Amino acid sequence: MAAIETRVQFFNSFLGLQEGIHSTIMPDSFSSDGSKNVWMDQYARVTKILGYAKQNSSAVTTDTGGSAAALVGLQPYRGTVGGSITRQLVGVFDDGANEWEIHTSTDQGANWTFRKDMGSSNAGKLPDFAQMDDDMFITDGVNTPQRWTGSAISNAGGTQSPTPSASATGTGPMAGTFQWKLVSVETDGSRHPGSAASTAIQLTSENAALSWTADSDGDVVGYEIYRTTATGKTFYFVDYKDVRTSTSYTDTLSDLKLLENRVLKEHGDAPPAVYFVEPFKQRMWWGRTDANPLRVFFSDPGDADSVWLNNNFIDFSDPESEGDFITGMVGNFEDTLVVFLERSIFRISGTGEIIGNIVDWTRDRSNAHIGSVSHRGIQRVRGGAKYVDQYGDNQTTNVVTLAYMTPLGDIRLFDGENDVVISHAVTKTLDTVNYAQRAKVVSVDDKDRDQITWYFASNTSTTNDRAVTWNYRYGVWYEWTPQPFASVTAVESATEKQVLLAGQAVASTGGFCYKLWSGNSFDGSNIEAAWMTKVIMGVNEGGIPIIHKTKRWRWIEFVMTGASNVTITVEWIDGFASKNSTATGSFTASTTSGTIKTSDGNNLLTTGGNQLVVSQDSLQKKIRMKPYLLSKAMRMRFKDNSTTPAWSVESFSLAYQPLEGIRTNPTS
Repeated sequence: MAAIETRVQFFNSFLGLQEGIHSTIMPDSFSSDGSKNVWMDQYARVTKILGYAKQNSSAVTTDTGGSAAALVGLQPYRGTVGGSITRQLVGVFDDGANEWEIHTSTDQGANWTFRKDMGSSNAGKLPDFAQMDDDMFITDGVNTPQRWTGSAISNAGGTQSPTPSASATGTGPMAGTFQWKLVSVETDGSRHPGSAASTAIQLTSENAALSWTADSDGDVVGYEIYRTTATGKTFYFVDYKDVRTSTSYTDTLSDLKLLENRVLKEHGDAPPAVYFVEPFKQRMWWGRTDANPLRVFFSDPGDADSVWLNNNFIDFSDPESEGDFITGMVGNFEDTLVVFLERSIFRISGTGEIIGNIVDWTRDRSNAHIGSVSHRGIQRVRGGAKYVDQYGDNQTTNVVTLAYMTPLGDIRLFDGENDVVISHAVTKTLDTVNYAQRAKVVSVDDKDRDQITWYFASNTSTTNDRAVTWNYRYGVWYEWTPQPFASVTAVESATEKQVLLAGQAVASTGGFCYKLWSGNSFDGSNIEAAWMTKVIMGVNEGGIPIIHKTKRWRWIEFVMTGASNVTITVEWIDGFASKNSTATGSFTASTTSGTIKTSDGNNLLTTGGNQLVVSQDSLQKKIRMKPYLLSKAMRMRFKDNSTTPAWSVESFSLAYQPLEGIRTNPTS
């Protein structure tokens, strides 16, 4: 009787450098189902992740009342006033009841300075941040947006010029409905924020008499007067009134001549209490209020917190968006502002230039099937990112895209026109997202490791406790848990190009800022790590899976690296069993340090009487699968649950015999 052929299939991490016809690279064998708290490093080795550790040894409590608080917002501030760089971290601490406080740190969250308490009305709200020049703006959907300058915090907006009142007087060229604004001017020509608009009046072949209260600022030397046309909302320059104490003017200018003049660019209204803020085309865009959940206001050019509330906005109301609301914005994406609603995605393009009374902004709806759950769950992705499509085929993006989590419980890429689901590998994990807490989703792009992580509340949790990560270098996904973070951001320092920081999501745990990829534990707790392979069926001479034959799986040989005294358990299970099934067999391997012994078994000692100890940071081990696994397919699982240093699996190979007609599992 002829011997049964033994085949060996090799899986490595060298991405083509040592591949042969029977070899498969690690990313192709990696299964997101059953793997957790691991990642694929730059050599494509499956590696246990590092942990996270507190930056601040004592929890931040609220300045008002001393309450325990969650760190619900984190944003780096980078100022360049005077040619030097100012690096700070801005944090929002929320006790969930009556304090919502803004703090800052100059040492990446180790120490915090209280800046302002926004009160109780926005408890539970999530902040948004955006910076223009050296001013950072913070929104919460309840209060007037806040401006942080690097040293002081205040309400956004400036002191407006005096507001004019108007009435009809005499016979003149004006016929229609008109409004006026004043702009106070200083000696050097600098303009103050424009006044509030006058009450609209209707004129019929008349002039207009204006009056106002003199500006109290002693540096003011006069006023620029602006007016709308009879049928428009754009303000054009009318005339200049000299002397600060002047308080009246008669407007006799026709619309025809008015349209030849300068357009007002200092409207002066402070932004309303919006949820979102985003820069685009040298303007700041302020999105969504409770009264207008589908409206975005745009600022004056170069003046982030100066808007014209009654006119300078874009609405996203249409028959398909009724009942929807804005969930976030992304600026400067393919020369557009992308506005995410929960159920759709819009784009704004144009220059903002005014021709006649028409502003050059174009709004159009994309072909995306669904929008985003949270502005904090949207990330820009470079071209060349890899993902697996709905057919299981590997795809690579050609352009920059936006990755975002949707209300349907998946993660998609948006290319400016269409969307595609990329999260098929973690469908079961994303099924656990607590829909009621979807707005708390937060994400971060880890550029050092070419991966994006989304943190979310799972099952019945009301705070974020779990995460999925997409590695866009290899197109694989991971599950990480526990990840109790309400906020996360990437910062840089004078000596480090990237540090990932996260804020504690549970108020009762306290206001802690954590450094990610730090240490070998989750804030002192074990890291339960596991890597499970996909279903392996063996291959024939042409590299095609042998699906129809039962195999006797005989041995595994693997190479592991790590610090000394790292121990992992290697398990093998039937390929068609669930990820949590009891293993058919297992083996424990360790890079344990050991003593050097003489040929007769005695320890070798130094002249001082100490044992000579060697440590090993790599291990190659061949394990006989006894009892043999008899199945058409099998899966491997490498795991540990400890606070020991990280390990990496470099490669492994499997030996198996394709069988004919054998149905029982031998015992040896």
